[in-house]
Amino acid sequence: LALSAAGDIYGEDADIGLIGLGTGTLACYREPGQDYSFYEIDRKGVDYSKTGVFSYLQDCAPDAEIHMGDARLVLESEPAQQYDILAVDAFSSDAIPLHLLTREAMHTYGRALKPDGLMLIHISNRYLDLRPVIAAHAMENGWIGLMRDDPADPENGVSASFWIAISSDGVPMAKLLQANPEVDW
Repeated sequence: LALSAAGDIYGEDADIGLIGLGTGTLACYREPGQDYSFYEIDRKGVDYSKTGVFSYLQDCAPDAEIHMGDARLVLESEPAQQYDILAVDAFSSDAIPLHLLTREAMHTYGRALKPDGLMLIHISNRYLDLRPVIAAHAMENGWIGLMRDDPADPENGVSASFWIAISSDGVPMAKLLQANPEVDW
């Protein structure tokens, strides 16, 4: 929802950072004029995207930058305040790369965002409730958040999905809500 509304929130030339390429599905939210940059630690996933095994990246954001390595470390070496939106979608199945949810990691993500930036974190998991972890980080940093809980629909092949949107500025949160008035947060 936030990636679809990026143009409404930040304008046509929004700068989007995405931690975790996976199959590349998030690339298909890119609109003309938006700059997408992916951070990926797994070379195999990037190879699959570049050779067409996964075609989302080629089809939707072929000019996206791909930064190889641990996103926390790569982002630390880059300029601050470069992204309007930074999405953390690096959890595969029920594996949780906990190093991406540490206090230091969250600090790095906050540093990478523009002052009115929006951080999106995918926290779906069958075994662990990560909401308290993200809530604690938000409280510690003075951020506000919204959680989106999409329930499973097994008959239609849909898995449950939990995303949290965080910002230190209420304006992008209000714009996110305005762009999606029919959605329950």
